[in-house]
Amino acid sequence: MVTRKQSEAGAPLALAMLAAGALIGCARASAPIVQPMDVRVPIPTPIYCSITIPPHPALPIAKLTDSSAPADTARAYAASVVMLKAAVIEREQLLTACAPPTKHGVDAKTGSKPTAAVQ
Repeated sequence: MVTRKQSEAGAPLALAMLAAGALIGCARASAPIVQPMDVRVPIPTPIYCSITIPPHPALPIAKLTDSSAPADTARAYAASVVMLKAAVIEREQLLTACAPPTKHGVDAKTGSKPTAAVQ
């Protein structure tokens, strides 16, 4: 038979053992298991396009005749120069957009990165 004094003396010891067991169980955590993962990241790749060269512009000087006035001739030549400059700019933009990138990604001539379509 257990007396009251014996049960009271064992209670603090049981509590201490329970607390120690809980602390030991929490204090020793196992190391996480490292598993390799295969991660696929889409990398944009440029598409070097095949461009359609725009047709030659219809120049106003083509409409001149032998009997055209000198003022009309001067206006036709001025308008033709403007149209040809615009055509050159348009072709350069088309060619730049489809050019492959340079070694460092920057065009040495213009100092800018070429623009290309990305998938």
